[in-house]
Amino acid sequence: MENNPKKLASAISLAIATTAPASLLAAVELDFYGSARVQAESVNPDSGVSYVNGGDDSYVGLRDAYSRIGMNLGWQASDAVKVFGQLEIPLDIANFAVQDPFNDQRDIRVAQIGLNTDHGSLAYGQMWLPYYNSIAYKVDRFSTYYSGYATFATFRAYNAISYYSPNYNGFSVGAGYIIGTDSTRADTRREDSYQLTLNYAQDGTDISLGLDDQRGSNNTQLFGFAIGQQIDNLYIGAKAEVFNSDDKSGGYGANSTQAYNVYADYTLGNNTYKIMLAEVENYGETIIHLGVDHQVNQDFKVFAEFYQQEAYNAITNKNKGGAPASFNGSAQGGAQALAVGLRYDF
Repeated sequence: MENNPKKLASAISLAIATTAPASLLAAVELDFYGSARVQAESVNPDSGVSYVNGGDDSYVGLRDAYSRIGMNLGWQASDAVKVFGQLEIPLDIANFAVQDPFNDQRDIRVAQIGLNTDHGSLAYGQMWLPYYNSIAYKVDRFSTYYSGYATFATFRAYNAISYYSPNYNGFSVGAGYIIGTDSTRADTRREDSYQLTLNYAQDGTDISLGLDDQRGSNNTQLFGFAIGQQIDNLYIGAKAEVFNSDDKSGGYGANSTQAYNVYADYTLGNNTYKIMLAEVENYGETIIHLGVDHQVNQDFKVFAEFYQQEAYNAITNKNKGGAPASFNGSAQGGAQALAVGLRYDF
């Protein structure tokens, strides 16, 4: 498992327990929460397509859809300052394990501590990143495991610092700094990097510009633009991303590599109908995603989705995640997945 996030989570818990007097701890707000999400799926790669690490071409099985359990802490230090903390653990229900279903090397989703003030929010730890929150999230609204793949964005990172400004007449900014690591694992090794976002949100309109400067040996930068519009029961979202890089290979992350998404959902009664069309160069290529959610009550819903990729992207062999090929078997070409599942929040 990842040692750095686990040490970070332990350090945050220890700091709160050892530095705050008992009288202050008594005033701490503590909120536990969780979400159980699991799906049954039928997966069918295109004719002639196999998996990176082998295995059956088609299968029917269970997969977790990002279940988690966590807690939020809050302490009102003064009228203008609130201290907060969050710890969130992934639960892979399909494999009866504490791990992320995308990557079984990860056993912490969020571990952060920070301050909310009149001048904005500042946090340190493992967290969702400003670029994802502003750009990719506008089209990441599906319920199955396959949600969120049609983007170049990094969702979360550890050893990260983030700042979100207050809203000034609809405008706000976000900034993030990710402290680099020399980990021997390819998926966690990175240079120091930073993110910047500019956002406008007013009367159901949400527009964002984003920069993810990943640096590295290829001096890689990711630029993004996204817009979301809520019109009564209809939501429409779109995003565009492009890499600027010294890498001219034509592979993933190479210079001028682009991603485009158009998404819409419509709520009618207890049902929400969803559709997304995307073109993600060197990571899925043409992607079609369809879905419907049925909200049984406030805490429980059932869902059904169809996901189709033209090339390597989200679809993997049974009970494996979508992390690098050394961790799993992923479909090397096009494939389709049909999933039905349930979600219970508590």
